[in-house]
Formats: sequence, C-alpha cells, structure tokens
Amino acid sequence: MNTIDTAYTYSRFTKTDKVLFDNSETYGRWTSPITDAMMNTTNVYVVNAQYEGRPDLIANDLYGDPSLDWVLIAVNNATESLNWPSAGNVIKVPSKSLIASELV
Repeated sequence: MNTIDTAYTYSRFTKTDKVLFDNSETYGRWTSPITDAMMNTTNVYVVNAQYEGRPDLIANDLYGDPSLDWVLIAVNNATESLNWPSAGNVIKVPSKSLIASELV
C-alpha cells in the first residue's frame, strides 16, 4: 500500500456521504466516526514541549500517520486547534487498534 492509499484509507471523508450541490458532487456535512467505545477506552498522553501545537507529530508517533491528527482533535473536543495542545496538557488518545478498526 503506498502513501496515497494509506492517506485515503484514513481520510475523514471515507465515511461521509457525497451530495449534489449547485450541480456539483461534493461531500455533505461531516459526521465524526468517534464512537462511545472510543471515548470509553482511551489512554492518556502528556504532551511534552517538543509536540506543543503539533497533533500531527503526536499522531505520527502513536499511529504512524500524521494525517490522523484529526482523531486526537475530535476525541479531545479541541475546538480551537491552533497551537493545540500545549506542553503539559494531558490528552485522550484512542488505542491504535481501536482507531484502525473504526476507520478502515
């Protein structure tokens, strides 16, 4: 599987329905694949200064894919994701096996 295939597999749009808008096919309103099971089986991660404001680096270290940063943002309800998370923050992190089973 190449990098493009991997990125598509974990894309947030794989579970979003396409809609017709102004005679163009596009994606409808995104619905989060974050389930109650994910919320109830999360681990915690203490953010160090090296990863401050870089959920993509955390996702890359934990999941092997920086494009899964949106999972961390969604699970932690980080509505203001600019410069999130701060050093010292304790964030919720779903296990890699749980993420893969829900998103593939």
